[in-house]
Amino acid sequence: MRVALAKALFIRPMILLLDEPTNHLDLEACVWLEGYLCTYNHILLLISHSQDFLDGVCTNIMLLRQSKLSYYTGNYSTYTKTRQEKEVNQMKEYEKQQAEIAHLKKFISSCGTYANLVKQAKSKQKIIDKMEAAGLIEKVMPDPVFTFRFKDSGKLPPPVLGFDDVGFAYSGEKKDMLYSGLNLSVDSDSRVSLVGPNGAGKSTLLKLMLGDLQPTMGNINKHRNLKFGLYHQHSTDNLDLDKSPIDYMRKVFGGEVQEWRARLGAFGITGDDQLVPISNLSDGQRSRLVFCEIAGHNPNILLLDEPTNNLDIECIDSLAEAINAFDGGVVLVSHDFRLISQVTQQIWLCDKKLVKPWDGDIITYKAYLKKQISKK
Repeated sequence: MRVALAKALFIRPMILLLDEPTNHLDLEACVWLEGYLCTYNHILLLISHSQDFLDGVCTNIMLLRQSKLSYYTGNYSTYTKTRQEKEVNQMKEYEKQQAEIAHLKKFISSCGTYANLVKQAKSKQKIIDKMEAAGLIEKVMPDPVFTFRFKDSGKLPPPVLGFDDVGFAYSGEKKDMLYSGLNLSVDSDSRVSLVGPNGAGKSTLLKLMLGDLQPTMGNINKHRNLKFGLYHQHSTDNLDLDKSPIDYMRKVFGGEVQEWRARLGAFGITGDDQLVPISNLSDGQRSRLVFCEIAGHNPNILLLDEPTNNLDIECIDSLAEAINAFDGGVVLVSHDFRLISQVTQQIWLCDKKLVKPWDGDIITYKAYLKKQISKK
């Protein structure tokens, strides 16, 4: 992703088009890119699911909804506020107009065939016809929202997951250690975000927790009843694309069609989308299908590696609500500052072969990154 961005930015094009440019970047690269683009002096058109990034870069927002484009000035936060105010006023005008039309129609219907009232009825009908010709005020249709949950599986008593002087090297050689001397723990109440540069080993740490990798040194101790729920950047690649969402979930878990219709619907996969091949679904729908599958396993700890890459902002907010309602532990790797701020209680900095707590929140970490970039 960095090479692709460098290729586009190097030529300083008159029109720069970026589609989800923060995907696969670490937080430091996101901060650098935000700082670079906010002063870009040519035309920039971007698509992004990162509200924090949009706030830092954009001066105008275009909303594509129901095949129409609407234009707003300001960043994303300003857009949401302006749009909300606009829709409140639009609904008031809509209700006023509908009440007026209802009143006119009631008068027309009461006139009957009385000769002295027919003329008045025709006059009232002309008013309605003029309204319709000019275009009636549209009713505000709310954006589709869905609320999903990870099932409560019961809190495990600590210690749930502990690292005891752990070191790891892919080669198995001490000289190649990616980590050394790690002592950390994750329990049912943990809400941890892993931050640090690409290549520091955040995804590797998740694999060590999961057991996909074994430590070169030290021990990793797990509660005997511990069940993980894992989402990673390539989770959707493991789906059977030839099956429908309902058939896929029944293959994994069993159960009846109606049961999975309801459960998939809670994850925003509704109607005919439940019956078409998974290959026909959007990337965002496939990601939600993976979350539905994770929920079906009743995990005690969620390991989430870049879960927002294929989600829109509304879906990210739904994910944040689901994480906050979950009764187990969560370890998150994400480039989305807003998601981290919504769900995280601890930040662990992965760098220089160590994992250590960050003394502050994600906002102070972003300020730290800005300062480091400025020094460079």
